[in-house]
Amino acid sequence: MGKSKPESFYNSLKQSKHPLMLTDYSPVELSKMKLFKLKGYNIGFALKQFDNKYSEIVGVHNNEDVNNIGNELMQAAINNGGCYLDHFDGFLSNLYQNMGFIEYKRDNYDPEYDPNNEFKNKYGSKDIIYRVYKNCIK
Repeated sequence: MGKSKPESFYNSLKQSKHPLMLTDYSPVELSKMKLFKLKGYNIGFALKQFDNKYSEIVGVHNNEDVNNIGNELMQAAINNGGCYLDHFDGFLSNLYQNMGFIEYKRDNYDPEYDPNNEFKNKYGSKDIIYRVYKNCIK
């Protein structure tokens, strides 16, 4: 997992099959983060500032036919200082929980952020779960 430039990371992120599940960061916003991408693949994550450290894991994506890379990707994020993340309830809930990310907050689906029901029609009314890595709890 190597560091990435904002434009390369942005292009990789934009190839997602699930863009509604990801925050739409601009290259300028990404330039303020630490970006990591697997060389030669559209797989990566970013670390955004949270509590004055690059500790919020965002932009996690695997846009390749590489299976079972989630644990390695998250371990790389943890090894580089990642402590916090949020995600929609569902597929990733078990992965994050099994890796030691503990839920500390949950927001119910809010139709205000989905005015055309695009997300709801595709994925349902998913809660947003906020998690902290077990070794980051003080």
